[in-house]
Amino acid sequence: MKKILISILAVIMIQPMSFAIGTKSTMGKIMDSWLGEHINTVMDSWGYPSQEKEIAGRKLYYWINSSYVVSGGQYGVYGGESTCNRILEVDKNNRVIKWQWEGNSCPATYFTGKKFVNPNNNPWKKDKSEL
Repeated sequence: MKKILISILAVIMIQPMSFAIGTKSTMGKIMDSWLGEHINTVMDSWGYPSQEKEIAGRKLYYWINSSYVVSGGQYGVYGGESTCNRILEVDKNNRVIKWQWEGNSCPATYFTGKKFVNPNNNPWKKDKSEL
């Protein structure tokens, strides 16, 4: 009985970690798909950025997505902020050279994140062709 309880607890504890690892891997692939691409191509896919900044001589584009989510359950109503923010840095030719993302509701799988993937450089389609 003790082994079964320990096994169940281990599965419960690993489940959120595997989701977080999936999110990091998925978002990394999504963001990497834009490296070398012209910023206008990104805007054609993602829409206009929320902000454009120049910091220490670096040109940065921000896509800020956040909303407040409310859900109810047996024990009451809960709420919290849902975010998925993306930042792209471009070189003097306006080509993406670096990226950063942060958030608690970024895509964790290709199917939930395919709208963010570069259609000219889809890493999931490359993976399939190599098989």
